[in-house]
Amino acid sequence: MDTPEKCIEFRDVNMITPALKRMAENPEFKFNVENAMNLYEYLERHPDSFDEIRKFTELGQLEWGANYNQPYEGMYDGEALIRQTYLGKKRLRKMIPGGNYTCAWDEDVPARVMQRPQMFAKAGIKYLQFSRFEPGLYNWYSPDGSYISCWTPGQYECSGRPIRNAKGDDNRTAAFTEILNNWNDYYKQREFSPDYIYISSHDFSKPLDYDSYFSEWNKKVDNGESPLPYINYSTGAMAIEAAVRKGKPDSIMGERPNVWLYIHGPGHERALKASRYASRRLVAAEKFATFDAMLKKDFSDYPQEKLTKGWEDGIYADHGWGGRFGHITDKLFRTKFENAGEVADEVVEKSITCIANDINFKEDGIPVVVFNSLSWERNDPVTFSLNTEGMYDQDFKLIDGEGKSINYQFIPTDNTDSDSWLKFVFIAEGVPAHGYKTYYLMPGQSGEDEKLRMDYDGKELTNQFYKIKLEQGGISSIMDKYIQQELVSESDFLFGEVFALESVGHGAGEFTRVQQPTMKGFAKMSQYSPNWQLLENGAVRTVLETSHPWEHCTVKQRLIVYNSYKRIDFEVDILGFDGVHSREYRLAFPMKNDAGRGKVAYESPMAVIEVGKDELPMPGGFSKPEQIYDTPCPEIHPREVQDWFSYWDENKGVTISTDVAAFDWVNPANNNSKEIVLQPILFATRRSCNGSSDSNWYLQRGNHHFKFSLTSFGSIWWSPSSDFDWKEGRQFGDQANQPMDALVIMEKLQNGKLPDKYSFVKINSRNVIVSTIKKCEDDNNVVLRCYDIEGIDSDVKVDFFKPVKESWLTNIIEEEPVNTCKDNVYKVGKYAIETFKLKF
Repeated sequence: MDTPEKCIEFRDVNMITPALKRMAENPEFKFNVENAMNLYEYLERHPDSFDEIRKFTELGQLEWGANYNQPYEGMYDGEALIRQTYLGKKRLRKMIPGGNYTCAWDEDVPARVMQRPQMFAKAGIKYLQFSRFEPGLYNWYSPDGSYISCWTPGQYECSGRPIRNAKGDDNRTAAFTEILNNWNDYYKQREFSPDYIYISSHDFSKPLDYDSYFSEWNKKVDNGESPLPYINYSTGAMAIEAAVRKGKPDSIMGERPNVWLYIHGPGHERALKASRYASRRLVAAEKFATFDAMLKKDFSDYPQEKLTKGWEDGIYADHGWGGRFGHITDKLFRTKFENAGEVADEVVEKSITCIANDINFKEDGIPVVVFNSLSWERNDPVTFSLNTEGMYDQDFKLIDGEGKSINYQFIPTDNTDSDSWLKFVFIAEGVPAHGYKTYYLMPGQSGEDEKLRMDYDGKELTNQFYKIKLEQGGISSIMDKYIQQELVSESDFLFGEVFALESVGHGAGEFTRVQQPTMKGFAKMSQYSPNWQLLENGAVRTVLETSHPWEHCTVKQRLIVYNSYKRIDFEVDILGFDGVHSREYRLAFPMKNDAGRGKVAYESPMAVIEVGKDELPMPGGFSKPEQIYDTPCPEIHPREVQDWFSYWDENKGVTISTDVAAFDWVNPANNNSKEIVLQPILFATRRSCNGSSDSNWYLQRGNHHFKFSLTSFGSIWWSPSSDFDWKEGRQFGDQANQPMDALVIMEKLQNGKLPDKYSFVKINSRNVIVSTIKKCEDDNNVVLRCYDIEGIDSDVKVDFFKPVKESWLTNIIEEEPVNTCKDNVYKVGKYAIETFKLKF
């Protein structure tokens, strides 16, 4: 509606302050503020009003939404969405213990990720007020069986217009009567309590004064002059609780894809990249800060304030991108994300440095400690830099803790301040879950293997895993030698090829379907016939690059193939983009779709969505004459995506990590084709979500950098099996987006107690992912949160590096312990998100 500052001012002057005045005048008056963040902003302006706010909140006249704000849910990962309840309900309960924080609000965005109801329910949030959906009362389930009871009046604030626009009390009563009659059959069929919810809400709405109207209405009911029911003020929680206290709400479950995804993902590429980075790093920061404190047996230095501030910044952006003076809002959102990432980096660096100072290193060599923040053992490429200034020996050998020689390769350094820096890349193998592994650089010994490991003749590149055929502008063939399967189909695009289209639209704009690009101005890399150049060919990897000027930018594509690791990296640079209007850039991965039965899945927050299977079986919203939601949820594309997307058929599968927030699989050059072309959407220039003719553009001028990583899997020819799917590549997809930290130790401290390879926490269930390990917010115990990603009931054995004295299952915001866990075994149900509190 305006800049964040102006919105905060409006909520103060026109909403909350007059609402407080109304409550003081009439003890029956009630008012809902949709987000907890609005309270915190108001108290910054009026700290002296806290006692008054507390009084009305505890009396039940004033209700604050249980969420921190109202975001695009698929924009954030699962842990970030859970922090919405930490900074919402949990903080609210601490501030004003007597309030009712059981209702969340999401009035605007036509989207819902599949696990969101579980996140709400396990935080003690029972109700959701939402809109842009077929009107009614629903129990919205997550696949674990938990649910939240919801009410929607239909399309945003439209249901309130007849009441709001009525001329005089008689017309208003007639409008109410018509609404009640329209709902009568619906309530009877479901045997609901006859409590109808009317919500008075619209953008920048102000408190109402219907005191005399309600009094006269109810007087007529008491006197028998009116057949209507009583009418009264209510809060969201009170209203939904009354309506569902008996009866049978319709049950629904599934992903509701976001048809407004262009407003944040492709429209704000750099901001979303900063957001994803911050969320991943904040979790890593929590884990390593916790391990560090446990080693010290002291949580007094645990950086709780920094981490809390990091999460506040990391989830600050709601669904209000763009709009009036949108460039100011968008800049603030991006700055908040970048600040959160910087806080996380600072905590990670300090924590792993403290841990490294407690390692008993071997006497010889320069230690290089590789840290793994994920909950499984990893093999991955690792890079580190060494300042060789003042060193006599410039030759190095790299070994692991057992003395085994490790191949490495010198690669171009990104440190331009000095010519004394060397940058190394190697494949770290067997790095323990939630732990580290130490390697040693041995100066003065024979180093990098000079033998070129990969065969490359200018057209084909071959290693032990793949045979790759190169064309001008992309790849025409990738043969997986292990499963003897071709991955690439003949298509309008080469594999790993950048292309551009026309993409007209402006932000959310109340659109009922995702606006599709057109082929106007179509361009792709192969039309320029650029040649590939060999940049590197060493002991670890081979790097090829092709580049060519386009009309509005210069495009570079790099291909990185590893000798001893089944991974191919695709890097893209869009350089000097001029910000031309209505332009979109994508990357193409046309999949060889055997028998046309290929399937697509992608990572959603704490879930995996198989396209055509896991969505709501209905259109994405509520239609009215001027706005028709005519696309069934399974057919909505593109989609929001977290760390990866995957393709598989009866013979093979591919997982690709994604560096962007949205992807597609429908060939834009032939929408009717059954061909599957996986396409990360790099970025798009579109107008802001603002109806005025002078609204700003999301131009995204300058340089953009992207990286995607691929691995493949499938049926081995000597042991054929079709029993595989996205699960085979799931860990790879997460790993590629969370590189391991490598810490070079130039000065080894003495008397370290830790071995040079160690795991702080191990779990025995591959289907269960640890989403965070952190200090409990209310005491010095430890919180472990995990979730099942594969649909398996599990007894998870958790091995901490210190003995657990006692542990409890608790709710998602670390309150209300449910039961005690025995023998370090934690029950995690099918698709369940569980939070455990541990005492050491």
